Amino acid sequence: MPTGPFGIHRGYTPMSDIEREVVSRLVDAGDLEVHIKGWGIVHQPRVIIGDLRIGIHFRMDFDKPEVPVPVHYFDMELKTGSGLKLFSERQSVLYNNRPIQIAAGVYFDMVWEIAVNAMDPKIVKMIKPGARGLTSSNFDKDTGDLTMFGNRTGLNSEDKKQIRKIRLHEEWSRKDDQKQRERATQMEADAVKQGKIKKT
Repeated sequence: MPTGPFGIHRGYTPMSDIEREVVSRLVDAGDLEVHIKGWGIVHQPRVIIGDLRIGIHFRMDFDKPEVPVPVHYFDMELKTGSGLKLFSERQSVLYNNRPIQIAAGVYFDMVWEIAVNAMDPKIVKMIKPGARGLTSSNFDKDTGDLTMFGNRTGLNSEDKKQIRKIRLHEEWSRKDDQKQRERATQMEADAVKQGKIKKT
């Protein structure tokens, strides 16, 4: 499917070339780790780089506990081997409105999709020392802040209309993800309060 200048047909504005290069360098270095807090670390996950999203594909093998326990969410971090945190997120793992069951010997093949609105310029310039100035099209050239139109030039009224639609869609997606996280968190809290599970 053809795309417009801002990826409008996919409903997003793509990463900049610099950001994609930084992600490629991290992947090529083989230095990425997925940390699932309280459960373990996956070294060198398979990474698929898209125009906006980074797909982290990995298998998580669990070595505990002996008796299955219900789990409502994972607190996940994407880090480098040196400990630099690139991204963190709580992911709901409810299935059919119920928590998954985890025990020693269980494994899950997972895909963690991370939407990159704009990478932290400090991280970009750390990975790519030659990067200068603005590292994303979404940063305002005067303030350095993330804005509706960023530092794009030559936008006509139709361009601006399309970007506004994209931003509304992105905001809806963020709110929907947040609702899922809050729901999973609340369900766990209710289960702990009712004595159905123990929070360690």
